[in-house]
Amino acid sequence: MLSVGRVSHVFVVLSTIEQVPMARHETVRTLASWAIGRETAFTASLIATELVTNVAEHAAAESPTATVTLAADARWLTVAVHDTHPRLPRALTTSRDDGGRGLRMVMLLTEEAGGQHTVEPTAGGGKHIVVHLPRR
Repeated sequence: MLSVGRVSHVFVVLSTIEQVPMARHETVRTLASWAIGRETAFTASLIATELVTNVAEHAAAESPTATVTLAADARWLTVAVHDTHPRLPRALTTSRDDGGRGLRMVMLLTEEAGGQHTVEPTAGGGKHIVVHLPRR
């Protein structure tokens, strides 16, 4: 368990479906090296996988890469994915909605873990999707 300070790891993936497993493996490897608990690490790796998948499926035309940031301190684990596509995603609100299932899944996983999520536009016209999960 992380006792003091804050650690972070940033990596960039191409916005292609073929890069999704690499993003998941890099997330799992990093969180294991930080001794993040299994349940929290599993949730975080699912979230990272889904967010990178969303970039590949919906933003690749205007964002050829995505930046994944992992950070942790004694209380929180943060998973953030940045892309340069200007459209902010919408989460699925009803079963009849078209699209938004991946972001809805991220929201539900985050809430179930007791965390928080935000979708933030960036000054450069892209967006960050940031998830904070409590360390357990």
